[in-house]
Amino acid sequence: MLASSPAPILPASGSDRAYRLLAGSFFLVLVLVYYLPSLCWLPRGIHAWAQADRLALAFGFYDHGLNFFRPHTLTLSSIDEVAGVEFPLLPYLAALGAKVLGRGAVVPLYRLLTGATAWLAYYYLFRLVFERTRQVAAALVPGVFLAASPVFAYYAGNFLPDPVGAALVVVAAYYLLRYQLTHRFGDLAGAIALFTLAALIKVSTGIYLIAALGTFLLWAYLQPAALTLRQRKLLLLLAGASLGAVVSYTFYNQYLNQTYNSDLFLAEPRPLTTMAEYDMVMRRIRESWSHEYFMPFQYQVLVASLLVCVVSLGRVLRTEWIWAAQLGLATVGGLLFFKLMGAQFFHHDYYVIAPFWPGLVLLVALGITQLALRLGRLPRLARHFLFGGVVLGLLIPGLRKYRARMSDSYLPFSADYNYRWMQGGAARLAAAGVPTSATILLVGDGAPNLGLIYFDRRGLVWNPDRNQLPPSALVQKMTEVGLDYLIMNQAVFQEMRARYPDLLTTFSSFIATGQYVVLKPPYLAPHW
Repeated sequence: MLASSPAPILPASGSDRAYRLLAGSFFLVLVLVYYLPSLCWLPRGIHAWAQADRLALAFGFYDHGLNFFRPHTLTLSSIDEVAGVEFPLLPYLAALGAKVLGRGAVVPLYRLLTGATAWLAYYYLFRLVFERTRQVAAALVPGVFLAASPVFAYYAGNFLPDPVGAALVVVAAYYLLRYQLTHRFGDLAGAIALFTLAALIKVSTGIYLIAALGTFLLWAYLQPAALTLRQRKLLLLLAGASLGAVVSYTFYNQYLNQTYNSDLFLAEPRPLTTMAEYDMVMRRIRESWSHEYFMPFQYQVLVASLLVCVVSLGRVLRTEWIWAAQLGLATVGGLLFFKLMGAQFFHHDYYVIAPFWPGLVLLVALGITQLALRLGRLPRLARHFLFGGVVLGLLIPGLRKYRARMSDSYLPFSADYNYRWMQGGAARLAAAGVPTSATILLVGDGAPNLGLIYFDRRGLVWNPDRNQLPPSALVQKMTEVGLDYLIMNQAVFQEMRARYPDLLTTFSSFIATGQYVVLKPPYLAPHW
């Protein structure tokens, strides 16, 4: 046996399917309310840069023949626009669907896929708690808790892989914990497969894969009678294949980056090297990102869940020891990840999602489960009132926070938004007769793919010191790379024109709007 007295899945009743359908419908409506208004939006808001890099992969697959193992973006900064990146399943699927529906479907399909994985996480969190408590309102709490997290909700509706990896970890954890109760080897195999897929899509979720494999390999060694010989062999085979797949693909990414001279996607450690750096990152988290990670009530729910688990520790270790083991190992893994990549937490709020959010939401689910079982003797109406109040206390401010974060005015972050001037750029180029095969040099921005996404052209984003950027240097750069048009926002253009009076004698004005200008160089660029 896996435990001396496991908490069984409570006997199913005829209404279980109806409750699951009700919960699935509830979370579907929730996902639609959150994400339908922004379904066709290009990358915008906080970290539009990172969003654009991921979306560019989908356009790269669409434009370059759907070669899964040769991902492309729109930037010409690497050879043939190839970039090594974590398992690009979602951009590939979005591009594949767009081959049927048209290139314009790439963005909504991509957002639908990420939103669908979020729905899976919410739904399986419901099942995780409901199958142990048969209390609908209580079972809704963990999924709503995850949906209300500002950082998770925001990125789950766009293009980053972090919430996708976290969502798959949650689904994998459901089947892992279900195996403890059913002893069906298929549940364990399915869990390992999902953990592996999550780690391929987002490597930082690999701490959960290692935790699961380590737990079950040790358990199989200490209790050999619990598995048949065939099952032990299959477990070893699954473990080897899983870790081998993740390690092999990581090395393949390094090969792509070295071969095609790409540094677009981070593939190296970024540790904190001094106490001053550590203090700076922690101050940034306290003063800024902590308000984006969770809302105040969510921190209270987290603390309450931890306290309930501590009070119920004896019962938890008897009945849900694998759940507890995964949380403990995930904590260790998360701390090691922070040690490895701590410098990234200063600028990137989304770095917490993949390594930490599955563990935190599973902590909430365990705490809610234990609390619901402890309150089982209370009248049903009282329990519904309690847990329903928690759901509403999470949901209403969570949706309000999400809408604020999605708005164009979300201070202090919106002061740095740099996509507004690019909006409508692709349509304006098309109206002027610029072919889609034309390439552009976008000067004065730092995001490698953001401007290329908005103008829907391949090209190069260049942001050198403009004090040493005469028109001749621009012409030389465009000649070297073979670029057709030069684009600048109006602020950069006015600065350049004032500093270099010969700008408009070297280049000819092609398009001028209140937001940007498009200039033509004094030559005809070769076709790419």
